[in-house]
Amino acid sequence: MKRIVPVICICACVLAGESPRHVCLASNEVTAIEATIADDPEARALYESMGQAMQNATTLSYEAVFQTGPDKHELNHGLYKVWMKKPNYFRVETRLGDDDQWAGVIVGDGQSAWSYWPSGRPWFSGEDPDAYEKTRSNVYIKEPAPPGKYAIRYSAVMKKSNHFAIVDPSRFFGVRCSLEPVIDWVRIVDREQVDGEDCCVIEVSYMKHQRSCYFWVSQRDHLPRKLKRIVRATEDLIDEEQWSKVTLNGVISQERFAWQPPDGWRQWQPPAPEDRLLKPGQPAPDFELKSPDGGRIRLSTYRGSVVWLTFWRVQCPPCRDEIPYLQRLYEQNRDEGLVVLGFNFADDVKSASDFLHEHSAAFPNIIDSSDEAIKTGFFTYGARAAPVNYIIGRDGKIVSAWLGYEKSGTQGLNTLTRLGLEATDP
Repeated sequence: MKRIVPVICICACVLAGESPRHVCLASNEVTAIEATIADDPEARALYESMGQAMQNATTLSYEAVFQTGPDKHELNHGLYKVWMKKPNYFRVETRLGDDDQWAGVIVGDGQSAWSYWPSGRPWFSGEDPDAYEKTRSNVYIKEPAPPGKYAIRYSAVMKKSNHFAIVDPSRFFGVRCSLEPVIDWVRIVDREQVDGEDCCVIEVSYMKHQRSCYFWVSQRDHLPRKLKRIVRATEDLIDEEQWSKVTLNGVISQERFAWQPPDGWRQWQPPAPEDRLLKPGQPAPDFELKSPDGGRIRLSTYRGSVVWLTFWRVQCPPCRDEIPYLQRLYEQNRDEGLVVLGFNFADDVKSASDFLHEHSAAFPNIIDSSDEAIKTGFFTYGARAAPVNYIIGRDGKIVSAWLGYEKSGTQGLNTLTRLGLEATDP
């Protein structure tokens, strides 16, 4: 049987702009590495200089060829071209594979971001097939793009290119990725030439080496020429990019940042990630899967209790906040009939167990990356991002479902109160 491997996304939470919910879009054991590696000040300075070079520029343009995975087939490689200009103008053109079938464009005119696909848009997960056929052509997406708060990397066009840019182009406008607070260390690993540019190769390690990014930083302008990202889960995901035609502070015509929908085009809104979740009132599909100790956990065993089911991943920064929160909530309410049940289908048993131990999480957990577990989490429960939360009533039916970690816990606590638990923010 062919192994089922879900798409492992990177991270959808950005430091710029406060949001009440934080989300990590979905993810082997971690490669052994000495825990004593210290942050190298020279390497750290190079990493910081890369971001500063982007932020200090008045204009920046480049092309990036990317590849995901070991094989160069249609869905694994493509390119994107970027033009950006202060204070808040950008244009990105993407192409997946070797033709223009799925070419997409996003234009920032200073106020709004306009996304469109000249040859017809791709299908979005969870979308009704009939609705897709009616809206696949001559449509566009318009959304606010406030300065310093809009992440180009997570635009619909970039996401549908099958690749999350290793460096968000929006770094040019001051947007910083939420992974920066969980950097372990930065070190220099090599010095190489890339297309005639003398580069220093640095490695940035995140979350106890659960992932690494490598940057070939040009000694001339401090911008990367090659990039590589390794996400370590049950199966490693490797992304690579190579930049070319890098131009700092060049002349870019303002016309490049202007776009208006042609006559007959309609505005369209893609399905929200929450649309894939099970709806309140539906019976929660039963499952029986592995726990970290090798036993089995069956959801229906908890019938008669209120179950807070959370799908999490080791590499998800919001999960690092939510797991301790749920442990405190569990301790406060388990005698009143609350069960917190964790579900991780992305990581190996050791790394997931270490994560739970690190955060003193004692509530029951499923740690299972079998095909059955992936089908249950990824497809049945729609957990294509992390964390995903469900509250299941005593009768086994879904009461509430949402994506992301709420710092205030409002939706979860309100739901527990409706179900008769005296839940307060722990």
